[in-house]
Amino acid sequence: MLSEDELVTTCGLLLIAGHETTVNLIANGALALLRNPDQLQRLRDDPSLIRTCVEEVLRYDPPVQMTARIAKEDIDVSGVTFRKGQLAILLLAAANRDEAQFTDPERFDIGREDNRHLAFGMGIHFCVGAPLARVEGQIALDAIARRLKEPELLLEAPAYRENLVLRGLEALPVRFGSVQ
Repeated sequence: MLSEDELVTTCGLLLIAGHETTVNLIANGALALLRNPDQLQRLRDDPSLIRTCVEEVLRYDPPVQMTARIAKEDIDVSGVTFRKGQLAILLLAAANRDEAQFTDPERFDIGREDNRHLAFGMGIHFCVGAPLARVEGQIALDAIARRLKEPELLLEAPAYRENLVLRGLEALPVRFGSVQ
């Protein structure tokens, strides 16, 4: 049973994690589509790609860049020993660009099928909100692709908020011809 402090802390974490990360997923996805108009057109031509589009956004420009874990016991990872109690920082975004895992990892490809990214973590640390985040991303990016006519990115390099863990834009200025 959780104490009152633990319950309040957990609720706060779920609220922030569930909101901030999804906002960043949608903005990062919109930016990737605007920077890759061929992929935006591909999504418009084939809306069934929305599922793989969101997975590709999560791999290509994930809202969570890194996480940390404390070793519960001595463990060897690829020849590096982490001692019990030692902090390990995991660079999820870097792993999502691993050439050994992904063909042409620097390319944004909304049809990428073999996309075993780490945007939601793994194992017992897998994000409990992943299904909801995926659906929210699919709804928002589908609406952007379908409804915004002639979108134009007004800043080639929009500013990001200063945060080592979360990657999110300060703003995404876009001009568009009309909304359907």
